[in-house]
Amino acid sequence: MSTVDLGIDLGTTMTKVAAVDEAGVVVGDAAVATAWSEPGDGRSERTPESVVEAVEHLLDEVVAALPAGTGVRSVGITSMAEAGTLLDADGAARSPVMAWHDPRGDEQAAVLPADLARAFPERTGLPVGHVATLFKLLWLRDEGLDLRGLQWLGAPELVVHRLGGRRVAERSLLGRTGFFDVHTGGWWGPGLDLLGVDGSLVPDAVAAGEPVGTVRADHPVVPLRGAVLTMAGHDHAVAAAATGCGTPGSALDSFGTAEAWLAASDHVPEPAVVGRLSHEGISVYPHVVRGSTALIGGTRTGLVLKRVQRILGATEDPARSELDAAALLLAPGDSADVRVTGFGMEDREVVVHLGSDHHTPAHVWRAALDGGTARGRAVLATLERAGVPVERIVVAGGWARMRSVVAARGDLAPLVEVGDVEQPGTWGAARFGAWAATGGASGDPDPRPPADWFAH
Repeated sequence: MSTVDLGIDLGTTMTKVAAVDEAGVVVGDAAVATAWSEPGDGRSERTPESVVEAVEHLLDEVVAALPAGTGVRSVGITSMAEAGTLLDADGAARSPVMAWHDPRGDEQAAVLPADLARAFPERTGLPVGHVATLFKLLWLRDEGLDLRGLQWLGAPELVVHRLGGRRVAERSLLGRTGFFDVHTGGWWGPGLDLLGVDGSLVPDAVAAGEPVGTVRADHPVVPLRGAVLTMAGHDHAVAAAATGCGTPGSALDSFGTAEAWLAASDHVPEPAVVGRLSHEGISVYPHVVRGSTALIGGTRTGLVLKRVQRILGATEDPARSELDAAALLLAPGDSADVRVTGFGMEDREVVVHLGSDHHTPAHVWRAALDGGTARGRAVLATLERAGVPVERIVVAGGWARMRSVVAARGDLAPLVEVGDVEQPGTWGAARFGAWAATGGASGDPDPRPPADWFAH
């Protein structure tokens, strides 16, 4: 009988499931758009039940398409961070799942006492702002929800629990909440005090790849019953592991709508350095790979490129391929006085500045590529000043399909490669499941898988 490991990826845009065989080959997959409701004022949320139902539907679809007799060995899950819900003692959800980019919590972040505003980035590795879970929970409290006696589960931790696993908090996701101290590996007490709760707000912390139970015996998809469950962790970190960027000196350029730069370090920088990194747009949190700490910075490069393509009428082939080829004939900086702005995460618009009438569409595209490269170079320079140099970059994501985009990244590190894993989130999550199911986490003080576990 053949055996597969299932990987789940709860993304901001898509929710995906893939089946990976013992040779590491994807043998089945399915996906559905992540269905957010938008009640206004930039808010974006969904019910906890809808998160679980979407995953259950995809699991059913993928397993049903497998050859008869195929066994399911494990289920691993990765996810966007910061989105989750509060459960009461009976397991009922008491809050919606708010998207990480939902602005609720901004007002609470703005009035954070000065001493906490100074300490928060240094201790948690995160910037003060609505993205961190802490501030969304403060918003819920201010709206009248009594947080005492409730327990926070991130969206993937909720799914694992509903499938039959125990309540847990995976460390890379915990590191995105704002109540985790990246230096001690424990709670950031002032944050819990601010919420008026204690450490029971969060269940037991586990490392990525630790077994956290099995799929319940009454699950309607019979082949799933008894499969080992594990948390793979934060989606960007899992993608980095899957593409071979889990070791110090390497970084993943995850190039989708946003461009996330995730580097690996062999240490957590000193608190003052962590604070400076946070102020410069780089967060520090636990990696999903043994021996590594994750540092992540983001830009809006993918969004900028998409808008420039739309301006140029080149969102689809053949126009897109023609633009790609024409830009390859221009050297970096050869943009005929065109300048494109809007790459910063704080920016709200994309502007194309035309300095002369001597430009072509290729010059405009070249300027957009150069602007994104400059932002990436700034992120890497900040990392190097913090003692985290990057010698190898792997570019992954939809934009890696354009040769001009990859070429623009060519001089950012001594070695720049294109990732060869089609869906690193689901594939990586499945490999974490295999690690948990084969006992890889047992008997080691650090139960996370080593970087070479993901060799392919």
